[in-house]
Amino acid sequence: MAYSPQDYTFDLGALVNARGVVRLETKNKIDALEILIEALARRKEVTSKEKLRRAIKDREKILSTGIGHCLAVPHAKIAQVKEFCMVVGLSKTGIPFDSQDGRLVHIIFMIAAPELRHTEYLSILGLITRYFRDEQVRNRLLGTKDTKSAVAILTEAR
Repeated sequence: MAYSPQDYTFDLGALVNARGVVRLETKNKIDALEILIEALARRKEVTSKEKLRRAIKDREKILSTGIGHCLAVPHAKIAQVKEFCMVVGLSKTGIPFDSQDGRLVHIIFMIAAPELRHTEYLSILGLITRYFRDEQVRNRLLGTKDTKSAVAILTEAR
């Protein structure tokens, strides 16, 4: 039986968890990626920080993961990830990210995925792009004062 990405539902708040929301003060893309790699590599689902770092940076060299609408979705699918997990970086000032629309990035969703779960991976990407394309939703997330509020907004995504 073939599955489409819409057949999978994910709770973005659960993928992030309470330690996965990072307030970014940097205005530098490389520094932001490094901060988020460090945060994501601390997750129990990730067994190799170096392989994660290499995969994220190699993917970014191919084409910027700045997808427009002030969003970026750097990602890696590697064998050293046991289960999907994610961190979210929030930047009030914005970060130059070579985005498709040329705008600064304010929200970075960094995803680590198991190597062979492509369809589920596409479902997560689709959910992020659909839900956070809405400026009001992005502003609500950026305006959160604490991690619990940010995770609640992520959990609302459907």
